[in-house]
Amino acid sequence: MVTSHRRAELYHWFTALFSAPLADSEIREFNGYDMHAFLDSLATLDPLKDATEAFRRQAGRILQLKKPHVELTEQYGRLFGQPSLLDTSALAQPEDEALMLMAILLKQHGTRLEDDDPLNVCNQLEMMATLALAAADATDDAQRKALLDKQRELANLLIIGWLPAFVDACREQDGFGFYAAAAELLQAMFSMDLHYLNNVAE
Repeated sequence: MVTSHRRAELYHWFTALFSAPLADSEIREFNGYDMHAFLDSLATLDPLKDATEAFRRQAGRILQLKKPHVELTEQYGRLFGQPSLLDTSALAQPEDEALMLMAILLKQHGTRLEDDDPLNVCNQLEMMATLALAAADATDDAQRKALLDKQRELANLLIIGWLPAFVDACREQDGFGFYAAAAELLQAMFSMDLHYLNNVAE
């Protein structure tokens, strides 16, 4: 249960980073105790250490800008406006089976995001969080196992296909580096989570 809640927290956090430009209050949190404690906890995990510290450095650079909100919003628009790097079909063409899976999950569980496109990066990350929370709250082992299986399917059929291309595109197009660092941290976290789902979770 603790693991599922922690995994959901991480997927929610990445969804928030990519789904919309960060507000002033969210940017100011980069220098707060809670954010540093959160990043410290990630950095204790060896596979995440380098990516976490790289993201921390980029967050620090944001805070040094004269108009952090304005400049980060402009960068967000360049990356995730139209055409958008959040459209996974431009990164990797999904199989029909994978697209059907995501469409069914969206119908069953919904999404907190305005865009319910099954090929949207943030909807897929948000769905991983939703399924992890549902598994944590499951009332019996069979229900929990079924929810873990759905997470495993979503990770292996969809996310693993577009994520490397997403990271490369962010790295190439993000001249400032904040979203590139966020994408690289997402990839490091997802690699750990995929190992957990495929080899540990039962």
